[in-house]
Amino acid sequence: MRDFLKNIVATLICLLGIDILIRECFCRNRVAILMYHDAKSAVFARHIAYLLQHYTVISLDTLVSAIHQKDFSRIPAKSVVITIDDGHAGNIELLPLFKQYRICPTLFVCTQIVDTHRHFWFKIEGHSKAEREKLKRLPNVERLAFLKHTADFEPEKRYPERQALNIAEMKEMIADVDFQPHTQFHPILPHCTETECRQEILGSKLDLEKLLDIECSHFSYPNGDYTEREIEIVKTAGFRSARTTDIGWNTEKTAPYRLKTVPIADDAGLTLFRAQLTTIPQRLNGWVNTVLP
Repeated sequence: MRDFLKNIVATLICLLGIDILIRECFCRNRVAILMYHDAKSAVFARHIAYLLQHYTVISLDTLVSAIHQKDFSRIPAKSVVITIDDGHAGNIELLPLFKQYRICPTLFVCTQIVDTHRHFWFKIEGHSKAEREKLKRLPNVERLAFLKHTADFEPEKRYPERQALNIAEMKEMIADVDFQPHTQFHPILPHCTETECRQEILGSKLDLEKLLDIECSHFSYPNGDYTEREIEIVKTAGFRSARTTDIGWNTEKTAPYRLKTVPIADDAGLTLFRAQLTTIPQRLNGWVNTVLP
C-alpha cells in the first residue's frame, strides 16, 4: 500500500509540474546532495541522463569549499552532488557510467568492511525493517550482543560471500571516485561510548588514507545520526565537512558539518526520481513513519 501511495504522489508531482517549479525557482541557487546506496547500473544511468539534462553535477569538494568561503558565485545554478554510502560490492558496476558521463561521485565507505569478507550488520538476514530500526536505537554494545545471540553475527566475522568492494576494485575506481570514510563498522554513533565513537571516526580516516594513499576531507554519519559530540570529533579529526541525512538543500549558510541531503531510492523509476528531487515523497514518508510507526 505504501509503495502504491508513493507512486501516486510521485505521478501527481510530475503531472502538476511541481518538480519543475521547485527546480527552476526554489532550488535554482541551492545544491542538492543526492544519497544512494546500492543502485543498479540500469537505474542509475537513467537518473544521470536526466540530471545532466536539467542540472549540473559538481563535486563535494567544490560545494564544501564554497560553503567554507561563504561564496556561491562559482556554483552553477541547479547544481547537484552525488554521494553513495557504505561501499557495497555492486558499486563497481557503476564505474563505466562515471567514466561515460565524466562525473566524480563521493563514495563513503565503511573502512573495516571494504576489502574483507565481513558483512554489514544491517544486511543480516532474519531481521525485518522494523527490527533493524529498533536495533538502531540500542546502545552499541546491546545491539552487537543481540545480533550475536540471534544471528551469530560479529563485526569481524568472515563470511564466504563478499558484500563490499575490495581493494582491486577501489583502485580501479579511484580516478573517477572520491572515496571518503563512513566509519569502520557502521554503528549508530550517538549510541556508542565516546571511546567507540572516536575509534570509528578517527580510525576510519586513518584506515582509508592508508588503504588508498589519499587524504580524506569529508565524512558521512551512519544512518545520518549525530550529536554535538560527533560534530566535535569530526572537526578535531581534520575533516572539512560531514554529510547528514537531514532532508533539504545546501546554501552558503549551511553548516559544513551538517550538510543536508536528498535521499534517492536505489530502485526509483524516472517518475519517482523526479519527484524525489523535490524531497516531497521523502518528507511525506517521514511523516507517515512518525504517525504510523
